[in-house]
Amino acid sequence: MTGYALDNSWAKAERRLSLLEQHLDPMTQRRLAALGVAGGAHCLEIGAGGGSVARWLADCVGQTGRVVATDINISLLKGLAADNVETIVHDILAGGPPGGPFDFVHARWLLHHLPDPEQAIRNMISVLRPGGWLMLEEVDFFPVHASDSETYTRFMVALTDNVVRASGRDCFWARALPAMVARQGLRSVAGEGDFSIIQGGSPTAEFFILTAEQMRERMVASGEITEARLDEAVGLLSSPDFWAFGGGGVAIWGQRTD
Repeated sequence: MTGYALDNSWAKAERRLSLLEQHLDPMTQRRLAALGVAGGAHCLEIGAGGGSVARWLADCVGQTGRVVATDINISLLKGLAADNVETIVHDILAGGPPGGPFDFVHARWLLHHLPDPEQAIRNMISVLRPGGWLMLEEVDFFPVHASDSETYTRFMVALTDNVVRASGRDCFWARALPAMVARQGLRSVAGEGDFSIIQGGSPTAEFFILTAEQMRERMVASGEITEARLDEAVGLLSSPDFWAFGGGGVAIWGQRTD
């Protein structure tokens, strides 16, 4: 995967990812637990980021289970050292990682960074054991268009567009994910959606402020937003009086049949 804009080596990357984990982890944990993650399972976490999901999975599977956590940059996964966890530098578009077959394969907020998400999904399925579960969680930022603040909407569109520009994708596509997964030949395909409500000054607002800080030069250079408008949006996200919708979450899961 080339041109990834949100390098985990950035000085504030750990803080930025921890804020995202605060928001998403409770939903992820509930969904994975409902699929039956338990002691002895072999799990694959793709695009593991800061490692919170891999760490939770390791606690669930215990010493009789195993977790493989992959990312193109594993600098934030060094704290995962445990007997039942292995971290690997890997690009899912290059194929399924070693260590399979797995009982559970999970990826979160990854596919919108990839030029060919369907190929990535096929590679994930290829390392599932028969009966194993794939669960994908993505984000579609369509709710930001409901805001009555043009500044906020333009900021979020410019931010998300520039985050994924190198992959040739956008962040308004995850509504297509359920059908994409359903045509892969899995059984028991199902899913659910959610969307965040952002208050200025909240951890979720700080996540977007830090993302914009990391992306500032690219955003302004793109011509999609001026520095003044960007600063105005950051001011809104810093104010407890500001409220808006964030991204719409799309979760989809299915079970390998053969």
